[in-house]
Amino acid sequence: MQHCINFKLAVPKAPKNCITEMAHMLVELFLPSFDFELLGKIGLLDKLLEIETLNTILKIMVALIAIVVVAVYAILYQKKQRHFKLIAIKELLEPLITTILIEESLASKKILSKMGKIIQDPLARQYCIDELIRCKQNYSGEAAEKMVHLYGQLGLKNYSLKKIQKGQPWYKKARGIQELYMMEQRDCYEQIEQFTNSKDEFVRMEAQIAVVHLIGFKGLQFLDFVSYPITEWQQLKLLEQLKLFPEKSDLSVKIPEWLNAQNHTVVIFALRLTYEYQQLGLTDSLKASLYHPSTEVRSQAVKAIIQLEDQFTPTILLDYFEDASRNDQILILDAMRLLATSEDSNKLESLLDQPDDTIKLKAAAALVHCSKNGIHLLKDKSMSQPEPFQRIFQHIISMP
Repeated sequence: MQHCINFKLAVPKAPKNCITEMAHMLVELFLPSFDFELLGKIGLLDKLLEIETLNTILKIMVALIAIVVVAVYAILYQKKQRHFKLIAIKELLEPLITTILIEESLASKKILSKMGKIIQDPLARQYCIDELIRCKQNYSGEAAEKMVHLYGQLGLKNYSLKKIQKGQPWYKKARGIQELYMMEQRDCYEQIEQFTNSKDEFVRMEAQIAVVHLIGFKGLQFLDFVSYPITEWQQLKLLEQLKLFPEKSDLSVKIPEWLNAQNHTVVIFALRLTYEYQQLGLTDSLKASLYHPSTEVRSQAVKAIIQLEDQFTPTILLDYFEDASRNDQILILDAMRLLATSEDSNKLESLLDQPDDTIKLKAAAALVHCSKNGIHLLKDKSMSQPEPFQRIFQHIISMP
C-alpha cells in the first residue's frame, strides 16, 4: 500500500555518480568547448541534478499546467454563460420588436418601458442595437422608419456616440460610426466627419462611407484633405453609397480640384467619378492626367477618356500612344476599333511597324474597321512581309 501512496518510493534511484557522469557526457557531446572545471568548482551541475530540485521543477510545471487548464476552463465557461444569456435576451426582445413591426402605430409606452428595463444590461443593449439595424436592412418603408424611431426613443443613439469618443479603441469607434449612419443619424454628420482622415484604416473607411451615406455627394468633401490612400474596394463602396441618391450633383467644379490632389488615390477616384457621372467638358483636365507621375492614374485617365468619348478622343489617345504603357496601348487600340475614323488611318498604319506583334494585330484590326483600304493594305503587307502579317491577315479576315 505504501508504494501506491508515496510516489517517491516507487521511483528507483540511480546512483548519483552515474547520473553526473551521464550528464557530463551529454554536455560534452553538445557543448565541447564548455568549461567543466569551472562548473565543477561551483558544483552547479550536481545541485541541478539533485532529486529534490527535480521534484521542485516538476511541481512548478504541474502548477503552470493547472493554471492554464483553469484559465481555459474559465474562458469557456464565460463564453457558455454569455451564449445562454444572449438566448434569454433574444427571447425577451424579439417578440417586442416584432410587435412594433406589425402594429400600425409606433411603440406603446408599455413596450418602451419593458425594453428600457431590459437594455439596462450592456449585452442586451448591444443586442438590441444590432437587431434594430438588422431589421432596418431587411425591411423598407414604414417598418424601417419604425426601427430608426425606436433607436431614438430608447436612447441608443447616446450609447453609439459614446463609442466614438476620444480614448475609445478603434474597433469601438468603427462600430459606433456604423451604428449611427445605419440608423440615419444625420445630425451626427460633423462628429463623424472628423474621422474621415483617421490614421486607423477601419475607422477612416467607416467614416468616409458614413458621410456619403448621410448627405450624399456633399459628403465627398473629405477628398479635399484626406491624406491616406483610398483603396479600390473603398472606392467601389463609396460609389455604391452615391447610387442611393437619385439627384446627381454637379461635380464639374470639384473634380478638377481633386485631379490636382497630392494623394494619387484621390485623383483615381475623381477620374472614376468623371465617367460614372458623365462629367462632360473636362477634356483638358483628363488630358493632363495622362501625364501624371502615377501609372495607376494614367491608366485610369485612359479609361475615363474612352468612357467619355467624343470626336476628339481618337486624336487625344493616339497622340499619347507612344508614352502609354503596353497595357494602356492595348486598351487604346481596342477602343480604336469602335472610335477611330478614316482621319486616324495614317496613325494606325504607322503602328504596324511596332516591334510588338500584339500591337501590330490590334492596330491592324482598328485600321480595317476605320478605313476602306485597310484590308487591302494589310493584304499587301502580308505579301511583302509574310511574317507576321500573313498570320495577322488570316486572323483579321476570320474575325466577325
